[in-house]
Amino acid sequence: MHSQRLSFRTYLKSFARLIRLPNVLILILTQFMLRYCIIAPNIYPEDPAAISTFADFLVLVLTTLLIAIGGYIINDYFDVKIDRINRPDKQVVNRVISPRAAIKLHMLLNGIAILLGFYLAYRIKTLSFGFIFPFISALLWIYSAKYKKMLFWGNFIVAAITSFVILIVWLFEFFWLRLDAGLFADVMADIRWVTFVFMGYAMFAFLISMIREIIKDMEDARGDETYGCKTIPLVAGIRLTRYLLALMIIITMALLAFAQVVLYRLNLQMVFWYFSITIQFPAIYLLVKLFRAHEPQDYHYLSNLCKVIMVAGILSMELILISN
Repeated sequence: MHSQRLSFRTYLKSFARLIRLPNVLILILTQFMLRYCIIAPNIYPEDPAAISTFADFLVLVLTTLLIAIGGYIINDYFDVKIDRINRPDKQVVNRVISPRAAIKLHMLLNGIAILLGFYLAYRIKTLSFGFIFPFISALLWIYSAKYKKMLFWGNFIVAAITSFVILIVWLFEFFWLRLDAGLFADVMADIRWVTFVFMGYAMFAFLISMIREIIKDMEDARGDETYGCKTIPLVAGIRLTRYLLALMIIITMALLAFAQVVLYRLNLQMVFWYFSITIQFPAIYLLVKLFRAHEPQDYHYLSNLCKVIMVAGILSMELILISN
C-alpha cells in the first residue's frame, strides 16, 4: 500500500514537473492581476459590467495555459537526450511518459487551444485574433526542434512568448472594447495609459526572461555542448556571457528606474519604493552573484532568483490598484 502511494506521489511530482506547475501558476496569477488590477479599475471604473465576460476571460487564460503546457511538453520531447546529461533525476519524457504519448498530449492540448482561440476571435468579431494561437504553437514547436540550439534566437523566442502572455490579455480586451464604439471613444485617454502600463510590464517580462534563459544555458552548458547546441555561453564563453548578462541587468534596472520616475511624478510613491526594494535591490544582488557563480547549482540559484524578481514585478500590480 505504501509503495502504491509513493508511486502515485512520484507520478504527481513528475506531472507537475512536466507542465512546469510553478510557471503555470505564475501565468494564471499574471493574467488575473492584469485584468483586475490594471484593466478593470482604469478602463471600467464607472461601468464594471462592460468588461469582457468572466467566462470569456477564463477561456483566454485556459487557451494561453494549454499553449504553454504544450510548449513545455514538446520542449521535453526534443530534449530527451540532453536532459539525460543536464538533469537525469528530473527527466519525465522517456521515464514516466513515453515520447509517443508526449507528442499525442502536445497535439491534443494545442488542438483544443486553437479551437478555443478561434472561439474568442468569434466573440470579439476579429478573425485575425484566432490565428495568433496556431502561430504561437508552431513557433514553440520550431523553437524546441531547431531554434533552441541556435545562437540568440532560442532565448529571444522564449522571452517574446513570455511577453505575449501579458500582451494577449490587453489585446483581447482592446478588441472587446471596440465592439462598443461609444465606450471606446469615451475611454481613449485611459486606453493610452493602460497600453503604456502593459508595454512596461511586457518589456520587464521580456528582459528578465531573456536574462533567465541565458543563465539556464550556462547551467546546461555540459549537455548542450555534447549535442552540438550553439548557445551564447558555448559560442561566446562563460566569461563574456557574464558581461553580456551584466549589461542586460543594468539596462533592465535603468529602464525600471525611468518607469519609477514616471510613477513618482504621478504620485505613485508606494509603487516607486516597492520597485526599489523588491526588484532593484535583488537585481544588484543578482549582478554580484553572477560573477561568483561557477557550478551548475550556482546558475540554477540565479535562474530561480530571476523568477522571484519576475513574480515581485507581477505583484506590484496590486499596489498600482491600491494607489489609484
